[in-house]
Amino acid sequence: MKYLILKENSRRIKFKNIETRYRALKFIAHNQNLSTSYRWEAFLLLSKYLKKHSCILLKNRCFLTGRGRGYCRFFNLSRIQVRHLARNNELFFVTKSTW
Repeated sequence: MKYLILKENSRRIKFKNIETRYRALKFIAHNQNLSTSYRWEAFLLLSKYLKKHSCILLKNRCFLTGRGRGYCRFFNLSRIQVRHLARNNELFFVTKSTW
């Protein structure tokens, strides 16, 4: 699992380096007010970015276990870890309620 976490971190760093250019090219490519030649060039440059460092390859993972499924964005943990830490009162803003 540690390998998956390291791989995901390297993908995020690579995407972070090109994110501003990627967003700008995407805006230019989908802007209907610009000429088609500018839009076409933006699409070509965007296709090169999509092959190597796409944001689609990024996957949210639990930072404790590396689990990819059952991920809770609020805590950056998997559902299993949220349950375990909430039961032990180690999560802020979470209290066990009784019925």
